[in-house]
Amino acid sequence: MMDGWMQIAEVGRRIVRSGLASSRFGNMSIRFADSMLITRTGSLLDEIDPSQVIEVDLEAASARDALASSEAIVHRAVYSETSARAIVHTHSPYAVALSILEDRLDPLDGEGRAFLGQVPVVEGAFGTAKLARNVARALSQARATIARGHGVFAAGGSLAEAYSMACMVEHSAQVICIIGWRAKVQG
Repeated sequence: MMDGWMQIAEVGRRIVRSGLASSRFGNMSIRFADSMLITRTGSLLDEIDPSQVIEVDLEAASARDALASSEAIVHRAVYSETSARAIVHTHSPYAVALSILEDRLDPLDGEGRAFLGQVPVVEGAFGTAKLARNVARALSQARATIARGHGVFAAGGSLAEAYSMACMVEHSAQVICIIGWRAKVQG
């Protein structure tokens, strides 16, 4: 668990550098046997240090959850329903924009079709039981999902894999938007 915060710090920097979220938006976690490491509420993703990562129980909420990201309930539900070892949540602008207009993202690019597949859009306000249920259900069948108007949740066997899935969602969303813009210009 000691190097867990370092993994979170590295992926946090990558999230911000790649434009998947601004510094204060988004969160991530790593699953362990009976706990998870998760970013604290209000953490600056590109400035993570050990004080901005907190260990919370995997099974039930506790007083420590007040310090954790407001999305801890979502992470806990995903870990309960899937075999994921890590979760990345971003506020990727193109994916968020498409989620307002569509009920799913169907990648048109080759990599998105091959490695990502269909990405469902789910409902629920951030940090709620409804969002937790819907994200967990979606991630039990897909590699990523988008909370409508809010952001991408991607899961994987590692933070690197979850980050890669989040990147693919945003890339596929960008391709869809570019094709849509071109069609409007040519139309």
